[in-house]
Amino acid sequence: MTRKRITKKQLKEDAFVTAAFEAEHYLREHLGLIIGGVLGAVALVGLVWMFVNYRIDRRDQASLALFKAEVTYLNGQFAIAATDFENLANQYSGTLEAAKALYLAGDSFFKDGDVDRALEMFNRCREEMSSSDPLMVNLLTGIGACHEQLKEYDQAEQLYRQAEQEAEYDFQKVEVLSSLSRALRLAGRETEAIDVLTSIIDRFPDSPRKGEFIELRAELQARSQAAAKS
Repeated sequence: MTRKRITKKQLKEDAFVTAAFEAEHYLREHLGLIIGGVLGAVALVGLVWMFVNYRIDRRDQASLALFKAEVTYLNGQFAIAATDFENLANQYSGTLEAAKALYLAGDSFFKDGDVDRALEMFNRCREEMSSSDPLMVNLLTGIGACHEQLKEYDQAEQLYRQAEQEAEYDFQKVEVLSSLSRALRLAGRETEAIDVLTSIIDRFPDSPRKGEFIELRAELQARSQAAAKS
């Protein structure tokens, strides 16, 4: 008796029946897990929704708190503003508003004459702020100014030079280089200070402060010549 060959159609049908049977068996064995997984996915979506809304609400609260502190800052109440900004940064840590608050806390402490606290806030801000943040140039300049006030002129020079490299706009570069020239002058490096002033005058001829820099350079040059003759 000859054996009939199994056709491709029969093979496909047998494979389908086997797959269907296995699927039915799997569903019976794992139905509880599948239902749990579906419910888990629904719960996960709910948690994500709650988290997103929590973050939005938290960001709104941080923005409002930042606005209130900025009003105090603009009114010249720097001691109060510094405390408000610091509290905001601690309460809403991890938000963009917190990073900005740390910078403004440092600036407020600096304007209020508390250089040590200003440096503390600026350094905290540097750890948290993105390197691409537009405030980074101001932050580096602020840290440099703190070191300058503490008569740590080498550190001030380093920060000012870094800030100048990060600056995108001419007016920023002019202000940072002006600070660098001052720090060099205070450090007794007048020749280097003159070179920086010359660089500002040559590179930024349209600066509204050009006349000021020309006058200051002439003063430093006259002082240097007088010292050389004595």
